[in-house]
Amino acid sequence: MTTPSRFVIVLVLLLGLMSAAAFQRQPEQISTLAADGRYQTAIRLLNQQLAKRPHDASLLAALARSHTALGEYDQAISLYDQYLAARPDDLVALQKQYRLLIETGLVDRYFTVLAHAVEIHPSPDKLARLIALYRLHGRTADELKILTTYAKRGLLQTDQLERLGALLASESDWRGAQQWLAAAESMSASSSSTGRLLLLEVLLQNGERDRALRYARQWMVAWRDPFLSGKLILRMAKAGLTGAATELASEWENLMPATTFDLAGLFISRGHSELARVMLARWADRVEHPSQTQLHAFVLVSARLDASSIVVKTFLRLLHDGSNRAALARLAEDTADTFGTQAVAAIRPFVSTEMLLARPLFAAKLSLSEGNRETARRFLNLCDPNDLTPEGREKWLGLLQQIDTPADAVDRLLSLWQVRRLPIDLAPELAKQALVLGRPDLHDAVWRSLER
Repeated sequence: MTTPSRFVIVLVLLLGLMSAAAFQRQPEQISTLAADGRYQTAIRLLNQQLAKRPHDASLLAALARSHTALGEYDQAISLYDQYLAARPDDLVALQKQYRLLIETGLVDRYFTVLAHAVEIHPSPDKLARLIALYRLHGRTADELKILTTYAKRGLLQTDQLERLGALLASESDWRGAQQWLAAAESMSASSSSTGRLLLLEVLLQNGERDRALRYARQWMVAWRDPFLSGKLILRMAKAGLTGAATELASEWENLMPATTFDLAGLFISRGHSELARVMLARWADRVEHPSQTQLHAFVLVSARLDASSIVVKTFLRLLHDGSNRAALARLAEDTADTFGTQAVAAIRPFVSTEMLLARPLFAAKLSLSEGNRETARRFLNLCDPNDLTPEGREKWLGLLQQIDTPADAVDRLLSLWQVRRLPIDLAPELAKQALVLGRPDLHDAVWRSLER
């Protein structure tokens, strides 16, 4: 081989090696340009390479990133479309694309890409986000579709199953709603209520009354909440299931007797007095040694039912069982205050002096209603107005003015005032009556003492 020929061969080899080295350095050079913020130059070089290798996924991704950095979102989205056509399961690229779609307001395409991202990697967070976004944007059909899809795969949380049940119920798909609400119920915490109340409604719509009753019993025990349990009982009553509602009301009274009067009041306000009556009768038959507060509440609710007979029956039973005489006296007093003294006639023979001494203000009122003024005065004299509530002092003053003459009543008030035992809220009445009786000096003295 001649010397010139050898020179040409060496030169060609050198040029080839230089070209290969330059090609190998180009990706590194492009990365450096992008890192330095020289995206336009990087894009020019990438386009040159892409012209030679139009289906190179790494070039498409690099170009998309550079256009994104320049805010050229439309070009970036188009490049990600091409990239994802080659690599549809690249979750990172999908995430970048749906962020760009949100930035450009392409909501429909955003949902498509996000749904695909969830499909290839259905994590609980991504699935919850997609469901929430469908709901936020009012895309009910899409929400229902994805909830159904992932419910069948067993990937939904309790609240998502409840949402699916609610959507199906809104379309009157009662069987479908029951399937997923029952699944949610099996996963629910003991305090859960929203899905359970909806499941009750769906079961009633499907005519599964016995199953609804079984669930209701379980939930009442789990909740121990009068408001929620009251809603269950009222719904059964509204469905015409009077027997089931009555059973539940009785069971609740047995479970949580301290809430009997609250729940009975709720039933009365909702037009279901029969349920309230059942609860009161059951409470009255079972209670032992009730407190005065309980008896007071019992009488008030009974009055809303105009059920003085239940109160009388309860008084007689408690008397027979040897209940506290003070509590029985309070029951008699509340009966008189609520239903009138005539309602006490049925129990009057059993109201002993011992009971009356426990409630002297009531004893004075009762004696006066029976025409025994002197007996009424003796009982009233046992009352110290300072020990009474404002309401009680008002009653005491009214009885005093009925039992005594005006002059005697003023003298009684005056005697208390002179020893500083007259409650301040009764002093104006003393001053007023003193003036009526022509005793202006006493009137003025009382008001001066008040001013001091």
